[in-house]
This record gives sequence, C-alpha cells and structure tokens, in this order.
Amino acid sequence: MLTYEDALQRILEAAPAPRSALVPLADALGCVLSKGVTSPLDLPPFDQAAVDGYAVRRPDGDGHPPHNGGPVALPVVGCASAGSPYRRSVQAGEAVRILTGAVVPRGADCVLMQEQVQRHGGRIIFANWPEAGRNIRRRGEDLRRGDQALDAGTRLRPHEIALLAALGHATVRVYRPPAVAILTTGDELQPAGRRLKPGRIYDSNGILLEALVRQAGARVIRLGVARDEMRSLVEKISWGLRHDVLLVAGGVSVGDKDFVRAAARRCGVREVFWQVNIKPGMPLWFGRRGRTCLFGLPGNPVSVFVTFEEFVKPALYRLMGRAWEDPYAVPAALASDLHLSPTRRTHFVRVRCDARRQRVAEPLTGQASHRLRSLVEADGWIRVTAEAGPWPAGTPVLVKEESR
Repeated sequence: MLTYEDALQRILEAAPAPRSALVPLADALGCVLSKGVTSPLDLPPFDQAAVDGYAVRRPDGDGHPPHNGGPVALPVVGCASAGSPYRRSVQAGEAVRILTGAVVPRGADCVLMQEQVQRHGGRIIFANWPEAGRNIRRRGEDLRRGDQALDAGTRLRPHEIALLAALGHATVRVYRPPAVAILTTGDELQPAGRRLKPGRIYDSNGILLEALVRQAGARVIRLGVARDEMRSLVEKISWGLRHDVLLVAGGVSVGDKDFVRAAARRCGVREVFWQVNIKPGMPLWFGRRGRTCLFGLPGNPVSVFVTFEEFVKPALYRLMGRAWEDPYAVPAALASDLHLSPTRRTHFVRVRCDARRQRVAEPLTGQASHRLRSLVEADGWIRVTAEAGPWPAGTPVLVKEESR
C-alpha cells in the first residue's frame, strides 16, 4: 500500500501541465499569470495633483522655498480638473485652481492645498510658499514604461486586478482554471430539501466537494448522483471525463456495490494507484484518461474532506499554475495525550487550537470519518505517523490551520 508521500508524488507527476488562456480582466480574479506583464505606459501617465488646491509657480527656481516677507496674493487665472487640463502655462505670479487627479499645468512646480489659502473673489492669499514638488504625483513614480509590473506565476488578487486595469489591460493571459466534475454515488443518497425517506441519508458530499472546489478557485460541474449499478456509473463517468478533473465520492472500497473502479476501467481510465496508508481516506483511488484526472474518494464525509485537501487540491493547484506548499507549518504543542491506532501509517487528526499563551492543539473526540460535527468544530489539523509516537501532552506538532 502506498504511503501518503508516495501517493501525493504520483498524483503531482500524473497531473498534466496547466493550459493558458486569454480571459477578460473581470474574470481573472484568483487566476495565475502564465506570462509576465510589463508596463506599457508610465504610471501615473502625467504629473498630477495629489490634493484639491492651486497650482502655482514659485518666483525663484533654485529648489528652495522663497523668502516669505508676508502674505502672498495671486490672481486665479484658470481651472484644471480630472480629465480637463488647463491648456496654458502657469506664469510666475499666477495661480490655477486644480482638483485632485488633474494634470499639473506646464510651468507650475507645486500645488497649494486649499486648506492653506484664503479665497477672495478672483484671488488667493497664503502665508508661505511650499517647497518645489509639494502635492504633485510625478509621472512614472509608480511604474515606468517597460518596467516589470507583474511576474509570471502571480496569483491575481483584487490588488493585481486594479494594477492591470490602471495599465489599460482589458484581458490578461492566465492559466485556465480547471473544470471539475463532481459525482456522488449511492442508492441511499437523497437531495436536501425533501422529506427523508426510510433508510436514506441526505447527500452532503456533493455540496461539500462543490464548496471545496470553488474555494480552491476551480470551476464546478455537478453530475448529480449515480446509482450503485454499473450502467449508471459508466454513463455518469463517461460524461465527467469530458472535463479536466472528475471527482467521484463513494463506491471505491471492496463492498458488493463498490463499482467505481470497474466502471472507470470500462471508460478507458488507466489506474495509477488504489489505497493509501492513511486514516481517514485509505480507499482513495486515482487514475487518468488523456488529460483528465479521476479521483475516486471514499464515501464518508470526513474522508472526502481529507482526501480532497491532501490530494485533490495539490493537483488542482498544479493545473492552475499555482505553487503547492505543505500547509502543516504552524508550531504548536499537544494539549493532551494523543492515542493512535497503529494500523495506518499517516493520521490526519482534527484539533482545536488555543494561542492565548503558547499555541496548543487539543485533539477532538469523535475522530471517526462520519463525524461531520467534529469537522465543523475543528479549527486545525495535525498530520502524524503512528510509528513516530507515543504522543503525550506537550509533544511539538505542526498544525494546518483552517480559515474562518
């Protein structure tokens, strides 16, 4: 049986390289740049006023404030607003009303804040000349034309989207988010919103996987529920294999109605591995047909969550051009003794963390793979190997924190 590390390595090696596409900037949030972006213009593209006030030309030109012998009075000879420049040059002894973002007129070398002047009809009065450059955003002070604005591999947040828009990009070349088809299996499954029939359970795995896929930044295609029969599974799996990734929850163990592996083989999927030495999630199955990766996930909801986070998510990151880093990185100490079954090599344990003094991680009771409540109560996970124990209180561990 494969170790956790070997299974993850095989998945990352089998996952195809990402594909790039040119997409509208408004649709690029969360995507990864497949190509670096250089600035096509200076940013700002011109000297602009940083405040509302008056553009003036100081009487000296040596870069130092002129001597102030008393209040200064200047006539206001025009106005500049954002998008409507003042077309003439500012001469010594003149002032031009200017609003934030407007082009600084030729000849002006500083901008007086309106709070620092008094306006009397067509004239302004102020006490002191400011230094040269005061309240002016200089052309290209943010980026110069030809500068590297964003590197390839950058994940686009609202911040980067805004920068690209400011540089005039209506589209951007990114790694295309993969389309992930989700299929749940089981005769006992019933959609939420209807009265529960005897012997049935509501399908929580489908909506769980949909939320996890969306959270990872990929696109979702719901295939519904397949019955525990070969014909239904082959039909649904065949449809799902048209997409980049197919996730099938349930039907991958050794039960009398676990037909997913056989159905996948009928659909031409090449098996890469089956079963991983982990708890929960041991029956994990992985295969590939063409560029499509198929994950057969165990049916219990906690196992679905763990196998998605530990194996599917890294594959999706590769398909999206995102770097994958081990998320178990926050140092903590066990708050109580941890007792593990020695029958599985790698355990994923739900914990509650307390950081009031030293960060500690309290293993939750109810670690069984059907216990959704403890999945909700956990705010972190630890990954431990049984043979590395024992695990008494105070043992250092690394925690993967859940985002809240």
